[in-house]
Amino acid sequence: RDEDFDTSYESLLSLAATIGEVRPRHTPDHVIDSLPTSTFKEWRNAESDQRCPICLDDYQEDDPVMKLSDCPHWLHKGCLRVRLQSARILIV
Repeated sequence: RDEDFDTSYESLLSLAATIGEVRPRHTPDHVIDSLPTSTFKEWRNAESDQRCPICLDDYQEDDPVMKLSDCPHWLHKGCLRVRLQSARILIV
């Protein structure tokens, strides 16, 4: 029960000592590096998005882009890398 949880500083220190450092899960670099990568001009067609869904900046011809396997969108490579490394997302 939430009422039984001691939120005092000492109790939280004790909990941290018991369970160790807790870090969010993220996608490992080797998995990110294996995702399909290209440049905007190499995959662009008439139906292509013109901007990155993460940063909302328009693509430039030579922008490196990356794609998740189950997603139809390409994203700026740097935007997707940062998102997958920092978010509580795990792609395996």
